[in-house]
Amino acid sequence: MATVVVGCDRNNGNDSKVQNTIVKALEKQNHTVEKLTIGPSHYANYDWHKTSKSPKGKIGVYIIADGINSIGDAYDNPNGFKYNYFVVRGDLGRSKMDSRSDFEKNPIGADADCKRNCAKLKGKTFPEINKIVKSKCMVVFGTTANEMASELIKAMGGDPGSDSGSKSKSSSTIKSALQEALYGWNGEVECYLRDDTIHIHKVKDPTATKLRLVEGENILLESCSLTDINPNTINRLVVKWKNYKFEIKDDARIKRFGEIKKTITVSSKKKSGAIALAHREWQKLLKDSGRKFECKVDGDPKWRIGKWVRVYVPTFELNGYMYITKCSHDDDGDWECGLTLEDYPPDLGVKPSQKTDKNESSEDS
Repeated sequence: MATVVVGCDRNNGNDSKVQNTIVKALEKQNHTVEKLTIGPSHYANYDWHKTSKSPKGKIGVYIIADGINSIGDAYDNPNGFKYNYFVVRGDLGRSKMDSRSDFEKNPIGADADCKRNCAKLKGKTFPEINKIVKSKCMVVFGTTANEMASELIKAMGGDPGSDSGSKSKSSSTIKSALQEALYGWNGEVECYLRDDTIHIHKVKDPTATKLRLVEGENILLESCSLTDINPNTINRLVVKWKNYKFEIKDDARIKRFGEIKKTITVSSKKKSGAIALAHREWQKLLKDSGRKFECKVDGDPKWRIGKWVRVYVPTFELNGYMYITKCSHDDDGDWECGLTLEDYPPDLGVKPSQKTDKNESSEDS
């Protein structure tokens, strides 16, 4: 199971009770839990590598009132916890956030110390915020300590009424078991079926690929189609590393939809590592566009699910990296290969009861 770091903002005399209830619920699921001192800065310091312990590979849980600064801060941190859960307390007697209806319908204003990282979230409801930050964070709600713990466990893919042992027995297939196990690692790992083997590993640096898909060379242009459903996707990423600053952008999307910019800071010992982190974060942002490119190419065993490809197809204004999510080889007559490419590996870790076709992991045809 996972290592979970549980922090709690200081709100009232029940802070310890709420935190301890959540810690016990996580331990019942066989997670390893690190409980932080109650207070506003301990969680952020851990997430941003300002303590002696590293957040790498860990899940963060922060218990809050109803602010958004911490959520925006965690969402904009590419090197912190691999996933963040924020537990909003409905037990504080705040008139705007003391019921499930308030959580789902009331827009959230900016904190007094709101920085640019939370400006994009202000004025939105928590369900709307969840849609924006889903690649890195999720917000849950409860009016009692037990309800908060229960909602958190469910969000993490667990069963509040049982321990992890009984939960594993309920997984009737390998696929559903993987969905449960991968919950919370969405965007950090990829999982795909190739031939008879399931592959699970960290998402690779797209710029390291040697595969090329180039108009006029190895692509059948008349077979191509492009789906692009979300014009509000980030199309310019400004990256800061030490005293160096660079950017990645999509000029075609900027021309079509106007500039939508995001600025991040990456941490790496070497410039090459910073660039690799930036490109992976860029691809992750592009995933929100829902863009899908389908085409046929000359058949070759090198085309495989789970491979990054450098794509240059000016007719469709494509000039960047895409990920093969489907691949079908046809050796009947002219040997051709049908490819479906997306900007990032498909979503993972959704509970079977919530799963839709959109989130299905890709398989060879």
